[in-house]
Amino acid sequence: MKILVFSDVHGSLNSLTSLIQTEDWKDADMRIFLGDVCIGCSRPNECIELLNTLDCIKIIGNNDVYVCDHVPKVDLEEFSEEKLGQLQYMTKLLSQANKDIVMTWQKDLSLEIGGKKLYFTHYAWENFDNDENVMDSPLEKSFKTRKEMFANQDAQYVFFGHEHRENNFTDGRQHFYCVGTLGLKCPGYYLTIDVDDKHIEIKEKYIFFDINEEIDLMDMAGYPYEKNKIKRI
Repeated sequence: MKILVFSDVHGSLNSLTSLIQTEDWKDADMRIFLGDVCIGCSRPNECIELLNTLDCIKIIGNNDVYVCDHVPKVDLEEFSEEKLGQLQYMTKLLSQANKDIVMTWQKDLSLEIGGKKLYFTHYAWENFDNDENVMDSPLEKSFKTRKEMFANQDAQYVFFGHEHRENNFTDGRQHFYCVGTLGLKCPGYYLTIDVDDKHIEIKEKYIFFDINEEIDLMDMAGYPYEKNKIKRI
């Protein structure tokens, strides 16, 4: 079985359309999106509507929850004025119909293929007294902390997004793969997983897309994006 995994589109329609034109997309038996279609580039409605037409499992991300449902107090206290501006803009930009679609997406996915257990999520979910099942927000996680975050998962392979930095590591018991971001930087990253009862092969892949057009659209719309993170090529 071939599985394609991608994450953190963040409203970048160009990256998403470029991905679905690849042979990896066409050849995949299963496609999994690990969340965060909201906040970043300026076309989240179009990305949600396209994702809704695709044969693809959709997992919700923390920014999706922020825009489509609510912002937990524990995260709101950490937001910069720039982040709050993006959130307010995106909350108004997104249609209610698309917000409703996003809130139907699942929180995670567990698979067992050929005796190998795989777990997919945007990031580790936590429970708080007043805000249950809210995404753990800090981007900077030590190796030890990330192991602790997923220690309760009965899986040999853990795949997540959120951090925007593609990398992989192991503690000998579990293998962890951060998929990276498809849409916030160019090239955009994704994974392919070839797995059966004999082997598993995981490859980091990337695509080039027109990020300059995305930035032009945001500039014309006056969208308050983080200019230090989304850069022209």
